[in-house]
Amino acid sequence: MKKNTPYFLALSLSVLFVSCASNDTEIINDTPENLLQSYTLKRDASGAYSIDFHTTDNTDVTTVTNVDNSNEIILAETSQNTATKHSNSFSIENDQLKIGFLEANKGKTRNIYIEDENITFAKGITEFLNSYSITANEDNTYQLDFVVNDNVSTNFIYNEDLKTYEVHLTNGTSSQNNFSRELKKRPDADMLRLDFVNHIYAGKTEEEMVTRKPKVGVDNGEFI
Repeated sequence: MKKNTPYFLALSLSVLFVSCASNDTEIINDTPENLLQSYTLKRDASGAYSIDFHTTDNTDVTTVTNVDNSNEIILAETSQNTATKHSNSFSIENDQLKIGFLEANKGKTRNIYIEDENITFAKGITEFLNSYSITANEDNTYQLDFVVNDNVSTNFIYNEDLKTYEVHLTNGTSSQNNFSRELKKRPDADMLRLDFVNHIYAGKTEEEMVTRKPKVGVDNGEFI
């Protein structure tokens, strides 16, 4: 019996070690996932803004409007089964719209800043752009889709000085109306920025007026 003791002792220690290692692994991997999976910001042809977003199951969603007219979508874990697809509509106030996602489980906020003019009062600024949408994906890329009106020429560039993606729009003879581009925040930029740059020529003098609307900025957009 004494000769078998070391074997049983070694076996017991081995089982204990495996058990502890397994528990440690469970603790390390027991990290809450991102409640927000993806979202799409939209502006339709009427000028109305909305956002569609997907969450994990068991996510409670509350939308509030703060005193500064910014909008906050609060995501919190819940034990109840919940919908995973959501949609909210928003309106431009004083040419500004701010939408923030707050994940209560991580204290992480993603903000979307929009500068645009209420299409009801706009005079020429949005005559080129029909609609657009920006989708944030889990791989830290963004999908831009936009539609322009007929006879609009489009040029897409990245402005290194302003660290801004630019969509230049002007009168032209192009027959293409639908466009798509993949965007990604540059390492040297504080946020992802996108400007629709409208080139308007007035009268016989061909004097050019340039406006930058809509303007979109996204910060803390990475899914970590």
